[in-house]
Amino acid sequence: TRFPLVVQNLHRYFFYFAAIISLINTYDAIYAFVKADGSFGLGLGNLILLANVVFLWAYTISCHSCRSIIGGRLNHFSKHPLRYKLWVQVSKLNAKHMQLAWITLGTLAFTDFYIMAVAAGWIPDLRIIN
Repeated sequence: TRFPLVVQNLHRYFFYFAAIISLINTYDAIYAFVKADGSFGLGLGNLILLANVVFLWAYTISCHSCRSIIGGRLNHFSKHPLRYKLWVQVSKLNAKHMQLAWITLGTLAFTDFYIMAVAAGWIPDLRIIN
């Protein structure tokens, strides 16, 4: 409840904000598979968006706030085996949190550039299926 520990609570709120952003990006990536006429389409842009979402979720879930939310306030992991398994997986990702941050930053920049280039007509989106 006192500075500097109150900043840790702010970090948890940023985790919630990042999870909302990840959900929005996931919706966009899934919606991108639907073409204007309602049919299914797959292109390089879809794969780039999908990779971006995977790395964004990996970074978001690797946060120690997520780790605390999943495994915090438990006295006995043996009574909560599912939460323990999730906590172990998030702990493995947490060890790579900084690497995932840089990778995610790179994929975000590349994805934004690719979308801008296609939207501006500089390059076509290479289509795989229709």
